Amino acid sequence: MGFTPAEYDVADVMLWLRGNHGREVSYADIAAGVRIPDGSRLRQAVRVVRDIAARRGDRLQRFAPSADPARRDAAGRRVFVTRYMLSGHGDEFSARDAMSAARAAMTATKDMHRATTYEAANPHSIARTEFAAMAQAADECITKVAGLDTVGPQVVRQENTSLLTQMIAEMEARLTEPAAG
Repeated sequence: MGFTPAEYDVADVMLWLRGNHGREVSYADIAAGVRIPDGSRLRQAVRVVRDIAARRGDRLQRFAPSADPARRDAAGRRVFVTRYMLSGHGDEFSARDAMSAARAAMTATKDMHRATTYEAANPHSIARTEFAAMAQAADECITKVAGLDTVGPQVVRQENTSLLTQMIAEMEARLTEPAAG
């Protein structure tokens, strides 16, 4: 029993990206490197490689505009690139990518909390108990992550903290202040 063409694509992309770790590469660069047309076939292989990299402890960053503002495509638009980072080889850009991913995950968690809280309170919901459990789990996650601003401004920019987090921090500060006598 042999490998499918999709499995060969994934292997080719994985080997090529690992060989070019730390470098900014676009879909066009990957396509040229592995000789797979830049299209859905290549994009599917890249998605699978992202999962494999995560299991190995490596990271294939999300596609974002190149750090080099001069890097443009034929139409003059900035090129979107990614980088394959081996475990332990992170830098400032990989930290920014991780924070961006964390912010996106928190936004999704907050959306989940709103939706599941609504369904848990809905008397016509098909699974109120299950939605209540999911809402509680999302709430606990949000509560746990809300303390991230204590690790320092280099990790969480203060202007991006939510109003709720600011209010909680102010309340905690008032509660921990010694009473003025």
